[in-house]
Amino acid sequence: MRRLGSRNAGYDDRRRALLEMLTDRLSDRSDGWPTMRELAAAAGCSVSTLRHYFGRREDVVVAVLAHIARGTEEQLAATRTVEGAFAVSIERVVRRATDALYDPVIGRLLAMGLIESLSAPDVGPTFLDTMLDPFVVALAERLQTHIARREMRDVDTRLAAMAIISPILVAALHQKRLGGETCRPLDPDAHARQIARMFVAAYGTDRSSDG
Repeated sequence: MRRLGSRNAGYDDRRRALLEMLTDRLSDRSDGWPTMRELAAAAGCSVSTLRHYFGRREDVVVAVLAHIARGTEEQLAATRTVEGAFAVSIERVVRRATDALYDPVIGRLLAMGLIESLSAPDVGPTFLDTMLDPFVVALAERLQTHIARREMRDVDTRLAAMAIISPILVAALHQKRLGGETCRPLDPDAHARQIARMFVAAYGTDRSSDG
């Protein structure tokens, strides 16, 4: 007999399976803003089951964001790892970020997190903790290595990382989520090269091009 307050066998597996289905529904806005009832229908369960596993609708979103974050470890490791001299390393990390943010799956998940966070302030800190700030921190670590090598000026690396990520994020949302690629298209490759060149010119030292 199960102790009072203990979980059923398979609780974690069931919760993970629900999270997969909930992630798909939350990131698909073709049928509009999903209510708790619609989320339950998409997950093939009752509203009471969703409440049992997660709580309120905001709690469902928080759990989904945390679930998504568990699949970003490889991308974070690549972001923090220096690749060559300063100019080469910056060009590569800018390209990596551009490829990621323009990816249709990642873009859809990111847009979902932004929409949910802007609509429910309680979700905002989780979005930062799971989907945005880990990449800022990882990039800041990469930049700190370049500072230690004296290839980059000694600045606040978190602010410098934001200077790289912010224009790429805005451009990706502009093009992919807001329809800019059909009415005001821009070349993501040219944009990435410009961001990298401007960053190296602003933050590099006379050792920036050393091997």
